[in-house]
Amino acid sequence: MLTKMIFATLLLFALSALNGYASEKKREANCTIVIAADLHFDLPPETDQFHHVLAINALGDQRRIDGVILAGDLFDKSHPKILDLYRQRWERGPGYRQIHYDTYPTFGNHDISPESGRPEQNRIGMEFNLHYLDSTLLDMKQAGRILNIHRSSRSYSFDIGGVHFVCGQLAAGDTTYCESNMQWIADDLKKYASDGKPVVYVQHYGFDAWALEWWTEEQRTQLFDILEHYNLAAFFVGHTHTKSVQHYRGYDIHQVNNAWRDDDGNASFDVLQIKGKRVTVETYEVLDGNGNFKRL
Repeated sequence: MLTKMIFATLLLFALSALNGYASEKKREANCTIVIAADLHFDLPPETDQFHHVLAINALGDQRRIDGVILAGDLFDKSHPKILDLYRQRWERGPGYRQIHYDTYPTFGNHDISPESGRPEQNRIGMEFNLHYLDSTLLDMKQAGRILNIHRSSRSYSFDIGGVHFVCGQLAAGDTTYCESNMQWIADDLKKYASDGKPVVYVQHYGFDAWALEWWTEEQRTQLFDILEHYNLAAFFVGHTHTKSVQHYRGYDIHQVNNAWRDDDGNASFDVLQIKGKRVTVETYEVLDGNGNFKRL
C-alpha cells in the first residue's frame, strides 16, 4: 500500500513538472509586428495612401506578420470620404490595395484636432473620428482581439504571441480630450504583465526635443516609473515624420517615419520581431506604388 502511495505521489509530481514545462514553453514570446505611423489620410482623389499597404502585404509574402499597429495621425481631417478611403485600405480584407492583417489603430493630434492639429486649442470634428475609434475598439473587444480599454482616453491593450501590447493613444498622461490614462496603464500592466512577459508600448508623441511641446517631462517620468517594473521590450512613437531612435532612461524609443515621400526621403515603416528573449527592430523603405521595398 505504501509503495502505491509513493508511486502515485511521484507520478503527480512528474505530471506537475511536465505541465509547468509545457506552460513555460507556451509562454515563450514569438511575434512579428509592423508599426506604421502618420498616414494623414485626406480627401480623394487618392495619391499615395495605398503605397504602405502594398509594401506591407508584399513583405508578408516573404515573412510572417502577426499584425499591424498604427502609431497615430490616421486622418488629416474629419470627413466621411476620408474615413471611407482609410477603411478601404487599413481594415483587414483580401483586396489588392487592402491590408491583409489585423490592424490596431492609435490616434494622434490630428485625429483629435482635425482643424488645427492642436488638441489643447481646438477639437472641432473630434467626435466623428472618436465615434469610429469607439466602434472599432468595441468590435475588437467582442472579437477577443483586445483585452482591456480605458473608456476616456480609448487606450487599450492586447496580447499577441506571448507579448503584451499597450496602446496609449496620444501619450501617457494626456488630458487634452480625456482623463489621464496613467493609472489605467499601471493597473493594466499589473494585471497582464506581472508574469514577466515582454511589454511593447505604443503612443503618438515621441521623445525628441520638439515632442516636449506636446507632452511634459513630468509625464515621461511618471510613465517610466511604471514601465521600469516590467519587461519593456520595445517602445514606438510617431508624430515627428522622421525615422530615428531616441533614448530615455536607458531605453530605445523607436520613432517611426510618416507614410509618404517628403524632404527626408521615401516613406518607411518598422518591423518588430520578438522571439524568446531576442528583440529586433528593422526599418523598411517604401520605394514606389507597386509594393516594392527595401530594408534599410
